[in-house]
Amino acid sequence: MRKGLRKEEVGGWGPALLLAFLWAVLPALPALSQGQILGSPYTDLYPSVWGLDGFAALQPGLPLWTDRVAAPAGMGFYYSSPLHGWVGTPLWGLFGPVVAYNITLLLARFATVAVSFGAFRAIGLGPRGALCAAGIYGASPFFQGYSVEGIVEGTDGWTLALWAWAVARRRPVASVITFALTVASSWYLGMVACLLALGWGIRERVAWISLGAGLLLSSPFLYGFLSTMTGAAPLESSVRVAMGSSLMPALPGWWPGLNPFAMTSFMGLSTLGLGFVGARERPGVAIGAVLCYLLSFGVGPWYWLPVMESVRFPYRWHAGTLFCAAILAGTIVDRLKMAWLAWLPAIEGLLLGPIEPILPGSPAEIPQIYNAVQGPLLLDLPGPLAMPPGEPNFSRPRSRYLLYAQTLHGAASPWAPDFNGVAAGEEAAFLQDFRACDPLYQKLHPEATCGPFHLAPLKVAGVTQILVHRDELRSQAAPLEQALIAAGASLQQEQENLALYRIP
Repeated sequence: MRKGLRKEEVGGWGPALLLAFLWAVLPALPALSQGQILGSPYTDLYPSVWGLDGFAALQPGLPLWTDRVAAPAGMGFYYSSPLHGWVGTPLWGLFGPVVAYNITLLLARFATVAVSFGAFRAIGLGPRGALCAAGIYGASPFFQGYSVEGIVEGTDGWTLALWAWAVARRRPVASVITFALTVASSWYLGMVACLLALGWGIRERVAWISLGAGLLLSSPFLYGFLSTMTGAAPLESSVRVAMGSSLMPALPGWWPGLNPFAMTSFMGLSTLGLGFVGARERPGVAIGAVLCYLLSFGVGPWYWLPVMESVRFPYRWHAGTLFCAAILAGTIVDRLKMAWLAWLPAIEGLLLGPIEPILPGSPAEIPQIYNAVQGPLLLDLPGPLAMPPGEPNFSRPRSRYLLYAQTLHGAASPWAPDFNGVAAGEEAAFLQDFRACDPLYQKLHPEATCGPFHLAPLKVAGVTQILVHRDELRSQAAPLEQALIAAGASLQQEQENLALYRIP
């Protein structure tokens, strides 16, 4: 008998570890073979890699401030996944931010399947049922979507499973620690754990103990986030509904076309069918699945309540729906004794789920012109734009040069990103003049005019170089560069669509 496992939990680990390995590695191989970063470049990926780099550079501890942006003053910043930061720090020191990010992502994917198998075995499922359940929960299109978007904190589904494992084993200390770990890994997994603990505690009082003591133990993380990321505000109901689950069918992820926004609440027909039958045997679990599913739509008077009114992405309640549905389906798979059924939900999610089954890759290269950056401050033009929640922000891909390129050149930026509307940094007044040259900004403000410029405020702030991204500025690039030269800047270097100017 394996150490740490009860006799009834031993068995079935071979197929479970195989599923975990296949789920973690196979979808990533094409991107890894090309030396790319795992994920789409259009949403949160580059900020996640930049955040890991900054977190590792500011170790030890839990960094709550960065002077890399909103320079020279800096701004509060809370890395979305301290767990990835801590695990990735030694990897960052050995291999750099790209390899560290990719490895921590693969580890999170592997652990989500493997740990959930252990949790479902502890809850009482047999080897086949637990394998089926691990596929429904851990190898789901839901968690695949987090990997696609680069939402690094969302990939740690293993923390919720580890907490459930501790509760099922009736381990009070372990359940408290793992509950706090779940909250620290992701606020959304934390809220799911809160709801499950309320219901589970009726039968297992350890769940209630973990809820109270675990929230207290995780309070430093909550305080750190609230004290640094101060830009968040309650959402309008229409925006929240747009970020909720949808009943509209979606095309399979392998269908041609780009979908960088990998939000989904998909459950396959096999999961729904097995879960419906299993609901008769585990009605309490079925109630948990239904509650999480209803909450995932983002509607209802409960969203007027404190805390709930701050839920920005209600579809993420789906983690709880999947966890409960996995138990229901696994119960029936154990009864039917058909080995192939254990693999069916994971295969169905891969083939019919709306998220692409192969992880996209994003360029890890940084243009050579950044080697000429000497700092201490670099002004990239154009900069970021802040958009209201729910509005498409077409400036997000600029994170590749505004944030990710810092991992090479190290110079600070005067721009203050809003990080999905939850950060609030003070930007220098002179940036507004440069923002007026941004074609995306001009669409919102047709009255904006590009130039003339005065370089004195830049010198006072510490800006020594300006990097013009001609492809982003389009027709505004030529007049902007002419205005820079007229103000006294000199062209230092050019590379394709990039022009580096020095401020004398």
